[in-house]
Amino acid sequence: MVEPVQREMDRATTQALPKVLLHEHLDCSLRTASMLEFWFDENWQVPHNFPQDVRHAFEQKQFEAAARSYQHFLAQDASLSLANYVMAIVHHVLPLMQTAPRIARITRERLEDAVADGIVAFELRFAPQLHTKGGLSLSQVMEAVIEGISKSPIPVRLIVCTLRHEDADMARKLADLSIAHKEIVGAFDLAGDEKANPGVLEWWVKEALRVREYGIETDIHLWETDEPTDADVDKLTEYGIERLGHGMRGSRQDDRILEVCPSSNVVTGQIKSLRDHPIDKLLKQGRHVTVNTDGTLFTRSDLSNEYMLLNRVFGWTEAEFFATNKTAIAASSFSSAVKADVLMKLSKAYKR
Repeated sequence: MVEPVQREMDRATTQALPKVLLHEHLDCSLRTASMLEFWFDENWQVPHNFPQDVRHAFEQKQFEAAARSYQHFLAQDASLSLANYVMAIVHHVLPLMQTAPRIARITRERLEDAVADGIVAFELRFAPQLHTKGGLSLSQVMEAVIEGISKSPIPVRLIVCTLRHEDADMARKLADLSIAHKEIVGAFDLAGDEKANPGVLEWWVKEALRVREYGIETDIHLWETDEPTDADVDKLTEYGIERLGHGMRGSRQDDRILEVCPSSNVVTGQIKSLRDHPIDKLLKQGRHVTVNTDGTLFTRSDLSNEYMLLNRVFGWTEAEFFATNKTAIAASSFSSAVKADVLMKLSKAYKR
């Protein structure tokens, strides 16, 4: 049973807590200030719906106000529908992530923000194929991301995402890329539109099982928009796939790891409000719940803010946050030595 709230946690309190983050997409976590710099460098070749008041504020050197306004616009636009969310990435983010220097900088800045957020172990996922429109190869994209995390003061593992609307050929290329960088790639993911291309896709499974032979784990976006069929649940069991991206809808997750992203689920319209979110129910049922952001750009929420919201809405205390972080580090792709070190930090900070 969840303990009664002894105090309301403010941001300073939640920010001070050490946290493990398993599920966040790089292309959903840019700083809007950097995005505006990039648009300026692009001579304002902006999407058709770009807010001109934001451009005006930036040109007037009102940088902080411009960045806040841009993030507000993006969050509002993305929350109108899941299609809007995807199109915001396509039109406002991906055009800015097509050169190695920018990808490295965006990655480096995300790590800086993560450290400030109290993250002590971070799995960062991305789809390299989305960043090849400007001429970069998959390997060059990977190298740019690796450069961005090269000086990270916290342990980081990368998760490579295949996308549901793609095919076996792209999955094979991404599997080869993951194997070539197995020292830093922790998992091989299947992401994308679960409604248009539902279930456990066989062309992805073939490559997921191949990378597993090299010590790379599997992670699949499921139970976000729909509950999978019995056949898909059987496939998860047959192939030993234990990590579910989101995993919050339905009731047959069994003992799998749930990478729950509360605010993101609200923004994308999967849940009406945080109060309606099943995360508290899932935790009370004994499910293997972890708390994640999915992305910081469109939700305007980092992990400290997620904790603050869970405290206010469901009465979560340090006990629940320790439990979800303990689950997260155990389920992560880090080495046993890193896991032991992080668990020690968690136990000391949460006094458990």
